Amino acid sequence: MMFVASVAVAIEPSNIVVTLNGKTYYKHIVEKGQTLYSIAKTYNVSEKQILECNVGLTPDGLKADEYILVPRVAVDSGVHKAASNTSQGIDTKKFLVHKVVAGDTLYSIARKYKISIAQIESDNPNVDIDHLAIDDVILIRRAERGYATSDDIERELKGRAERKEEPLKEGEHRVAVGETVYSLSRAYGLSEEKFMAINGLSSYNDLKVGMVVRSKTEAAEDKPSFVERATSLVEDMVREAEERREEREERRRQRDMEREEEAAADTTTLEYGSGYSIFDSLLNNDVDIAPIEVAFPPLSLHHTLKVALMLPFHMNERVNPYFVDFYRGVLIAMDDLKSEGYDIELSVFDTRGSGERIKDIIDYEDGLRDAQLILGPVYEDELRYVVGFAEENEIPLISPLADINSLKSPVLFQMQAEGGYKNEKLADIFDGSREVVMVYANSVDGDFEREIKALAVNAPMTALNYKFDRGSFFYHRGANGTSGAEVDITEFMRTSSRKAYVIVAKDDTDVDRILTTLASTKSSVVARSMSYGDYIVVGNRKWKQSTTIEKQSFFRNNTIFVSPYYANRSNENVRLFDSRYVKAYDALPTMYSYRGYDAAMIFCRKMFEGIDGRIFEECFTPLATPYSFVYEDGLYVNNHWIREHYNSNFTIVVE
Repeated sequence: MMFVASVAVAIEPSNIVVTLNGKTYYKHIVEKGQTLYSIAKTYNVSEKQILECNVGLTPDGLKADEYILVPRVAVDSGVHKAASNTSQGIDTKKFLVHKVVAGDTLYSIARKYKISIAQIESDNPNVDIDHLAIDDVILIRRAERGYATSDDIERELKGRAERKEEPLKEGEHRVAVGETVYSLSRAYGLSEEKFMAINGLSSYNDLKVGMVVRSKTEAAEDKPSFVERATSLVEDMVREAEERREEREERRRQRDMEREEEAAADTTTLEYGSGYSIFDSLLNNDVDIAPIEVAFPPLSLHHTLKVALMLPFHMNERVNPYFVDFYRGVLIAMDDLKSEGYDIELSVFDTRGSGERIKDIIDYEDGLRDAQLILGPVYEDELRYVVGFAEENEIPLISPLADINSLKSPVLFQMQAEGGYKNEKLADIFDGSREVVMVYANSVDGDFEREIKALAVNAPMTALNYKFDRGSFFYHRGANGTSGAEVDITEFMRTSSRKAYVIVAKDDTDVDRILTTLASTKSSVVARSMSYGDYIVVGNRKWKQSTTIEKQSFFRNNTIFVSPYYANRSNENVRLFDSRYVKAYDALPTMYSYRGYDAAMIFCRKMFEGIDGRIFEECFTPLATPYSFVYEDGLYVNNHWIREHYNSNFTIVVE
């Protein structure tokens, strides 16, 4: 019988705070081993409170690497006090230190020291003075003591109460403790200068706690933002499309009649639309299309940029949440671009993953035929239908997610990192300086195996079979996959040669077991004061999405991943985006949300700056992953891959 010990998992409270519908929450990322009870205890809230904040969450429904919202209570023992003043580093020549005790109020403290409430508030920006907690530390400016009377303090309190009772209009916000011109301007997607101008602020110090500020001018308030106009997102769009069905069908009949008349006059003409078209010719390779030259001259800043977004929101009559997330990211970007002074008109089309549907959109939808920039479609098979139209009209066509294999065009821009450039991030590992150890299990990830063997042709290589029932013993792998002589992994690891372990098991359980075996063997060697050879593990990026594989094993084994996408959630820009996203959609962003934002921000701006040879010289980092474009093999491709190195000191180095 085997017994498994239960180990308590220490939880660090999150420092990411978001505001949703006037309420404040911590955004907590769930790690393996955490439970609803342990999270609730960390934040000093009940399990019921957490469940109420996360629709659809159940006590047993926590998943590693997913975010949940945790209510931020007004007074909590761990998190709230962390934001208070401490007695460390205080200039005692300038300040007295008052520690809040039971019975203390803002009024009693102000009266005791005969100091104005405004002064207390100004000197204690990290303390919620309206909700004092026992042991909070209040700084009292010595130079201001004795200058406020009881009547002065009472008038201040009355004024504060009246201001709080004033209802806020749409688009207004009351400044809270800790908020600054910088944080508010970024939250609203405005420059600091524009935010200050809208609110009549002549300096940063003019912003005060309790002040009501606006995010828009009165003239702009009549025009809703892209996000506001899309509260129901896809469902609104689909409903509108259904309402226009009859109009679309009538236009279709008229255009088909016109084409029949044209075809009778000239039967040799190839055209877009119903019947035999240039799309069919391209797809069937019936016609040789000569290479074309295109130019994308910059638009005037006074010009309205017309953008078409083409996504398969519905697949098999079900809404695809990934593309809804992408759309949401685009909408936030559109609002940011609008605040920067760009005038943009967005048309959205549901391709439904259908070539026929795409042809109908091209033929009958003015929003696409008038477009100057096309974002999407997603899949290469869908893009085939659009590329001819984009070439004919010299419209940049952005492939946001697909790694394109066969489709070539000078109007086509691929945002997904092109696979061939991945090898550059791994070249130093497989240059022959390390012994490559291929570790197999019952199931084999053939694609990963072939990828590594193609890179490691000049490196010494050992192939081992792993069997779980044998603990730290592996077996030499024969040519047909059979096991040969037994290998003690402890002695194998102690050899001085530098090694790169490549686990080509397909089953996540096997991967987890092998990683654990390597890490525990290393720990055992170290515990016995023996040396071990330098080694790394080359990871398959699929592992990062697994809920089975213990993430700590990545650090313990010095694991390296190469990925086309990385979002640093500790980055200030990402944190602000996350906060705005949650506020707008009551949901947490995904990588698709980030990619949608990035796509719109990069290419909408470039339409006004001009898409030319300089795009090769620029590296774009609007939010998350950098993008660096090269013109290669007939299209523009992103060549920027990310290398993540999980170090044994539990840090991640991104290159």
